[in-house]
Amino acid sequence: MKVPVPEPQISADKSNLTFILPRRGEPVTCVVSRTALETYFWLAPNADDARTLTVFSNGFGRILAIAERKLLAHPVKHLELSAPDFAKG
Repeated sequence: MKVPVPEPQISADKSNLTFILPRRGEPVTCVVSRTALETYFWLAPNADDARTLTVFSNGFGRILAIAERKLLAHPVKHLELSAPDFAKG
């Protein structure tokens, strides 16, 4: 099933992005750390919000795959994705 790229929200301190992932009819709040985007998706440390959102959108397929894997292993309503999660796969 293809999931459309959700509209993420950048945190006030710019340390992460949050988006809602529909899963089995229930929303799951997913948080992706900026460090993960910088390390595994080539986001420049000084990137502005527009570039951050573009990098998220471009990498969403991989982000979604990692999120789904983590949710299969440990179903939760609030999922945090950090750099080590992307190092594994």
